[in-house]
Amino acid sequence: MNDVFKRALPVLQKLTTAGFEAYFVGGSVRDYLLNRTISDVDIATSAFPEEVKTIFSSTFDTGIAHGTVTVRENGECYEVTTFRTEGTYEDFRRPSEVTFIRSLEEDLLRRDFTMNAIAMDEKFQLHDPFSGRISIQNKEIKAVGKAQERFHEDALRMMRAIRFLSQLDFHLEKETEAALQSQIELLQHTSVERITVEWVKMIKGPAVKRAMDLLLKVEMENFLPGLKGKASALKEFASWGWEKRTTENAIWLGLVTTVQPSNVTAFLKAWKLPNKTIQLVGKTYQYALNKKQVWSAEELYHAGVDVFSLVNEINVIQYGENQQETLNRAYQALPIHSKKDLAITGADLLKWSNEQAGPWLKETLEKIERAVILEEIDNEKNQIRRWLGYHEE
Repeated sequence: MNDVFKRALPVLQKLTTAGFEAYFVGGSVRDYLLNRTISDVDIATSAFPEEVKTIFSSTFDTGIAHGTVTVRENGECYEVTTFRTEGTYEDFRRPSEVTFIRSLEEDLLRRDFTMNAIAMDEKFQLHDPFSGRISIQNKEIKAVGKAQERFHEDALRMMRAIRFLSQLDFHLEKETEAALQSQIELLQHTSVERITVEWVKMIKGPAVKRAMDLLLKVEMENFLPGLKGKASALKEFASWGWEKRTTENAIWLGLVTTVQPSNVTAFLKAWKLPNKTIQLVGKTYQYALNKKQVWSAEELYHAGVDVFSLVNEINVIQYGENQQETLNRAYQALPIHSKKDLAITGADLLKWSNEQAGPWLKETLEKIERAVILEEIDNEKNQIRRWLGYHEE
């Protein structure tokens, strides 16, 4: 049995000893059946939140309104959630009310896909009322119950379906795919932040090309920021080698270089990305758009390590050509790496020239900077002074 489950087993045992049901549920059970890496576990129980808190000495009310209590056991924290049913979904995401219940099957009924609706008890026996194991054996993504109801409850489930297709290399069950296509407009009610998380996971999946084909088939791109009418660009984007180790910055740079939005910054902001990501991708965009592979000393200097490394990552993904070591050596060999490294300052120029500060000062410093980068002169104070035509003191 997986060590992650073994470490968490005392949590289940304490709950059952107290007279309640308790199970491992969700993605951890699915991934166990698929022999995938498991990082953490979710635990569901018939104990109500206040009852959970009486069983464990260390608890935190992390989501108690929805039945979730975090418990600390043997130095590790676990989320324990009470079985529940949910009322109508008025905003296609959140239920109008949550009712705590004692029935495992009713709790599993509210979950998205049958492969995620399998529970495992403390004896590692599976409880599978919706035949999730069969779906896994058939490599099938199938909604629990009626697919239309599941998607109407939380429209993000439509994107999760495509993300799982990419990650697991599964296919969508016929009714689930039909419901996805008929209700795709509901995705417009989902927060961009949640969509962005699913998008990144989808692109990193080994079956991203198949996932993108389905995404375009149901016209999901029309409800994703800045992607309406970009089907051909997205096909090209998905054809790149994303199965290689890929950073999120590379995903966003690859997307803008294929989609080529009129305003890169506005496009990235629409995805609610961190400012740091927006700035780096924006700075790198033109280099990547030009498919930059041969770099001059000036280009390396002005781009900097983060930029040329990101462009190289895109080239590896797109062409399989890795020049990182060569670029690193060329960059390290530069005489300077920023204007701060120059042997002189604006104060020196004012002293030598006896002139007032003005636009000429910035222009002269840039001229010196370029000459040093191109090794026309050494980065040495007196040599720079002579090169400018000023006599030494």
